[in-house]
Amino acid sequence: MTAPLPPLPEGPLSVCVVGAGAIGGTIAAHLAGAGPEAGLGEVSVVARGAHLQAIQAQGLRLQTPEGLQSYRVTATDDPGSLPPQDLVITALKGHQVPPMAEALSRLLAPHGRILPVVNGVPWWYPISDGQGGVKGAEEVDPGGVLWDKVGAARAIGCIAVMGASVPEPGLIDLGLPGYLDIGRLPGEDRADVTRVAALLSAAGLKIRQTEPFQNALFSKLYANCGFNSVCALARAPMNRMLADPVLAELTAGIMAEVGEIAAAEHARLLEDPAQRIERAKGGAAFKPSTLQDLEKGRPMEIEPIFGATLSVARSHGIEAPKLSLVTAMLRSIDREMGEA
Repeated sequence: MTAPLPPLPEGPLSVCVVGAGAIGGTIAAHLAGAGPEAGLGEVSVVARGAHLQAIQAQGLRLQTPEGLQSYRVTATDDPGSLPPQDLVITALKGHQVPPMAEALSRLLAPHGRILPVVNGVPWWYPISDGQGGVKGAEEVDPGGVLWDKVGAARAIGCIAVMGASVPEPGLIDLGLPGYLDIGRLPGEDRADVTRVAALLSAAGLKIRQTEPFQNALFSKLYANCGFNSVCALARAPMNRMLADPVLAELTAGIMAEVGEIAAAEHARLLEDPAQRIERAKGGAAFKPSTLQDLEKGRPMEIEPIFGATLSVARSHGIEAPKLSLVTAMLRSIDREMGEA
């Protein structure tokens, strides 16, 4: 039996944001602008390349509807150069996290917590290992390296519902402030969730605490699985893709399959899929992240959103043929792009 984690210490908490891109940079800038009165100690970021150089030279700049602000933060490309942290926030693509397992483990203080901001099924989410135990999905935690080195018990669930971009190195453009939804699964202690939620709120971020957390997780997942996949395959933004009745039917079918998976996980969808589709039909020409990555020639975030969802389905003996089909097609496109 795993020993309970030590509680977070009293007093200001040190926080490191690993991956200071659009979402991570937004969070880091808010934290850096808050200070000790918000319960914060030193705020640091791990970034790389031109983005890191710009942050070091000019500070982390955040453009919001209220104006432009610049924040000084400790910025590095080497997590090993930082002291152990009370809280580590990761805002990376799913495939970028497992190679950092060792570095993340060293970066965390013995009592430290990790807040992985994810687009799909997180590496810490427990599914049956077929032998009476649980593990993370192989697609997001190959070989269980994060589960073993970082530890699922350290992880607080987090979903970002906001719109941000990085128009140039060192600059985060927060067009849609939105919110973070954080929480834990049923039966898990929530004292650290309450503490972290208070810290983030005091830094000016809008925070929700959906309980149980799988309600928030699958409520984003069913939309991502449906919209992201079909928009990428159709090479069209959401409203124009959904104007095609055949594509709209495929999207609805994928959402229904994920809804069945959610029900098996005792999760309640926070919005009816049919209403979500109607809302998207009348919305702006929004391009989901999978389509954006495809158009820019970047690796698509396939495994956390689609592959790991299929792993959860298999753990319940659920067939999801539509989701399986679009996942196979996206994987093929991704492979061909990599070999081109």
